Amino acid sequence: MAWKFVAYLKDYSSNCTLAGFNYIANSNLHPTERIFWLLCVLLSAMGCYHLISEYQRDFPIRAVSIVYESLPPFAKWKFPTVSVCEIVYKYDLGRDVVEYVKGLGTDENGEYNYDVETYISLMFFPYQYHEGTIKSHCYPYEKCDECSKCPRNDYRKMVLMFGANCTDMFIECKLSNKMFDCCKYFLPLITPFGRCFMLNSLQNNKRNSEHWLPMILDPATQTATMQLLTHRPMQITLHNEEDIPHTALSGVGVSISDPGQHKTLHFQMEAMENDPDVHEIDPLARNCYFTEEVPATSVFRAYSFTTCISDCARRFQMEICNCSSYTMNPFGDPRYPDCDYNGNLCLESNSIVKPDAKLLLNYKKGKKKCYCLPSCSEGDLKTIYESVSDFNSSSKARNVTLTMPVWPTDQYRRQALRTRLDVVVTMGGMLGLFLGASILSAIEFIYYFTLRAANTLRMAKASVQK
Repeated sequence: MAWKFVAYLKDYSSNCTLAGFNYIANSNLHPTERIFWLLCVLLSAMGCYHLISEYQRDFPIRAVSIVYESLPPFAKWKFPTVSVCEIVYKYDLGRDVVEYVKGLGTDENGEYNYDVETYISLMFFPYQYHEGTIKSHCYPYEKCDECSKCPRNDYRKMVLMFGANCTDMFIECKLSNKMFDCCKYFLPLITPFGRCFMLNSLQNNKRNSEHWLPMILDPATQTATMQLLTHRPMQITLHNEEDIPHTALSGVGVSISDPGQHKTLHFQMEAMENDPDVHEIDPLARNCYFTEEVPATSVFRAYSFTTCISDCARRFQMEICNCSSYTMNPFGDPRYPDCDYNGNLCLESNSIVKPDAKLLLNYKKGKKKCYCLPSCSEGDLKTIYESVSDFNSSSKARNVTLTMPVWPTDQYRRQALRTRLDVVVTMGGMLGLFLGASILSAIEFIYYFTLRAANTLRMAKASVQK
């Protein structure tokens, strides 16, 4: 069998289309000539291998390019996603919460228990949390039988029960001086910042749905201005469609708390566009994820850097305390149970109620590091100017104006430098340059050692039988 294989190999080398092999297999040549061609083929193969390995090594850092391009005059522009989150004004949680706290009992002196109220406030508004506040406000009453205790569970239900609904929050909404129905388009979502109302967010909405507000503006006839009037104090944040408000990351926004207060926020935005070929490149090579590339372990509906940070925080909490804060699980995914009172104490004792973003990015679970890449469609938002508050003593409404005074003239574009076709063409060129190889050469190699070898063996048996 070994000699038959050598015979097949010699026959292949004598007749194949690869450069140099027929000289090696030609027994009529002097051995020095055959050795010369053997060395040439080996050197060519080594050179080809070196270039292909270098190409593969350089591919991740040279797969895409981000360019800065000018927009055509009067190009239409899309207003960014807006989130409106309720904040606390002078520790006023509302009459319903006060009655609920009274129903739980009193403090050691028989008075209204403000410590329990503060704990409930922390559950409603996570941005207020500071290290040690859970234990300091709840632990003193654990040994007091007659005192009210901090609620033990169902914090998600409490937020939905006592938190402001849309009609409690909004009075009026305008885009480019045209009114729109606030509660039709601002949809509620639980976020790491607390319970918020999101306008055109991929996390709780879909493009072109009945709740998706058309926000593509024409500079010739419209202004890039949104005005919001609310009953309650609020934190307003501008971000991309896939992002969420987060306590660990600062965003472009403005807060307003006092009745009659008015603020104006000037911002600038530069969008990011992606060429179709970018989708074909591996995420680690293009260094970003598209919104639809959501990991199986995520609880969110679209990928973004902020959701990745939230997923990391939740996994961190689950690993240590076997539960997670309900704010890290917006839709109540049963895979990740919400922390009760004891779970929150565990989170606090390990300083992971609000983990720092730098800690999360360095977090490793086993051998898997928490990699958070940016979103491929992530635009660049910047605050230009935030006005000093002015007050209208005759009104109790909070008024915020979001405006972009200068329409964008440029945008970013991510281009694919090396697509799958480029990889095939480049590697095929290297193989052809060094060895004279092609697709037919590969087919020829398979043919010689399968079909032709079988036919040769069959013909040899037939001749023996005759």
